[in-house]
Amino acid sequence: MAKNIPISIVDDDESVRDAMAGLMKSYGYLVETFDSGASFLNSDRRTRTDCLIADVQMPGMSGFELHSQLVAAGEPIPTILITAHPDERARARAIEAGVLCYLAKPFSEDDLLKCIRRAVEQQGANGRRI
Repeated sequence: MAKNIPISIVDDDESVRDAMAGLMKSYGYLVETFDSGASFLNSDRRTRTDCLIADVQMPGMSGFELHSQLVAAGEPIPTILITAHPDERARARAIEAGVLCYLAKPFSEDDLLKCIRRAVEQQGANGRRI
């Protein structure tokens, strides 16, 4: 069980946010959800997140753009992008830009948990609070 590891979920689909939040909470993670990249960027959670899960396609700001803004601001957070419309070129671009995982919906619980474990390990290696 994960204890006190903060995860933020950014998705414009409330049912997806709620389902993923419930799953992550069942594993003991501390979860906050956001309906847009802008709402996450404007929150204090931005500096208190060890893993970011974001939808690729959202109105206003894509998950990829959110990740890019965090990197440009010097605040990289291990990011898992999820998408209902997988594209191999977009996946390659995301991984090249430092995105940790790129998962196509529907993805398995095991695949998501593996990505989260990698994010937590990366945060620990970077000296951030776990």
